[in-house]
Amino acid sequence: MVVLLYTARVSRVLLEPLQPFVNQRVVVGVSGGADSVALLRALLAVGAEPVVVHFDHALRPESAGDASWVRELAARLGVPFHGVRVEVAVVARKRGWNIEDAARRLRYDFLTRVARQTGAQAILTAHTRRDQAETVLTQLLRGEAVLSGIAAARERIRRPWLGIARQDIETYLHELGQDWREDTSNADPTYNRAWIRQAVMPVLRARYPAAEEALSRVARWSGEDDRALSGLAAQIRPHTPLTQEPPALLRRWVKQQLERAGLEAHVHHLESLSGAIQRGETRHLTLPGGSQVTVSGGQLYLSPLRWIEPDFLLPDGWTLRHKLDGDRIRLLGGTRKVSDLLTDFKIPRAERARLPLLAVGQDVKWLGLDPPVWAAGAREDARQPFHPLDAAMREALTLARQAADADEVPVGAVVMDAQGNIIGRGRNTSREHADMTRHAELAALREASTVHGAYLMDCTLVVTLEPCPMCLGAALEARVGRLVYAASNPRSGALGGVTDLLRAHWGHRLEVRGGYRASEAARLLQGTFRKWREP
Repeated sequence: MVVLLYTARVSRVLLEPLQPFVNQRVVVGVSGGADSVALLRALLAVGAEPVVVHFDHALRPESAGDASWVRELAARLGVPFHGVRVEVAVVARKRGWNIEDAARRLRYDFLTRVARQTGAQAILTAHTRRDQAETVLTQLLRGEAVLSGIAAARERIRRPWLGIARQDIETYLHELGQDWREDTSNADPTYNRAWIRQAVMPVLRARYPAAEEALSRVARWSGEDDRALSGLAAQIRPHTPLTQEPPALLRRWVKQQLERAGLEAHVHHLESLSGAIQRGETRHLTLPGGSQVTVSGGQLYLSPLRWIEPDFLLPDGWTLRHKLDGDRIRLLGGTRKVSDLLTDFKIPRAERARLPLLAVGQDVKWLGLDPPVWAAGAREDARQPFHPLDAAMREALTLARQAADADEVPVGAVVMDAQGNIIGRGRNTSREHADMTRHAELAALREASTVHGAYLMDCTLVVTLEPCPMCLGAALEARVGRLVYAASNPRSGALGGVTDLLRAHWGHRLEVRGGYRASEAARLLQGTFRKWREP
């Protein structure tokens, strides 16, 4: 009676995870081992339509016999069979892969091709709790970033038995009277998985009988944690100050950026790059495949920056060249070293030698940044108009100075339409009206709305200080298309100064650019606050 109850429980445990595949055509990888043979039999038992796929790795003398055995099993069961033999060792040597990695890549490539050919809705593999525990242990010993083990699902691949014990599978096969093939490589300690299975896990189970279940649980929880943290990392916006991000999010964000760019990286690359970002260091790395990446000024650069070339006739004596030691540029606030200015703009050192500039001797007149930086008076000499964004920020800074003169917090804002025309202006007047909602942004948005209409989707809000939550909310409600701010607001900034409200979706996503002419706005703020503190 006890045996019958145990057998019934085993059948239920094995068959329940396969219910989603009832009446579905599925590809199932069958090596001939107990796990995959049991999965094939269980799929037939629940009414699925399995297509058997066998991949012969040609790594063992008896592998051809395994292929014949699986082909005969499929024939006896009346299911379609697809098999292929690949010299995995040869492919691995040519491509520089290790044997286990090559076998996995080639096997899944074949499974995917057969699924496409047969119109299968899913690809099933028979990985079990034992495989999961061994994988987690391998990841731990390698120092992997996440101990998530084998994924239960990825694209069309499904692994429904990751929580199933090997003992239950063998019991199920014995009940069916079904034999299987033993893979001799499972006893070869030159393979990492075989060594862990034969030499490590028995020692762990002797001290911790539930080691397999515990490692499987670690994989499940780590996977859940990783998905949650990766989701938070994906919400990091381009304007967000990366140096303020927790290391766990920053590592995942770096990984996402590299993957999006099609670049491969190992754990130590992620740690090195994220650490350099957080510490504000400069770091150059060569990734697998030879791609160069750089961290500088808290930013990650995956490709060379693209610079602006002058598109106007050069005045007499002006020379187009790259930066030289000793170059200086005269700005409205005084003369500065070009190298110091590029540091303010957080331009990577490796990129500075590529930056085009115009100069007379070592007197720099123009820098090919975006938008370009002009020396004081140089624009007039070249007869060039102000860049619309530069003109808008100049106007906002003028308004901020007016606020400072009126003993207000020096913040100015303008709204610029798609043609570069300023259609709204505002400055802080909170003290004047004894009303803490009288912020520069709100005044500029209200004026622009009377000219342009309620929604400002093709407009740009330009402000000298990172907006607070109230002003950011107003910009979102007005459907502003772009927001550009100068100085950060560490006390109440809603774009990274204190928090980044744009990580949440508010029904409208606006483009944000921060730090534009930040030093001028910051000096104005600091000077005003210093004046207020004076006795």
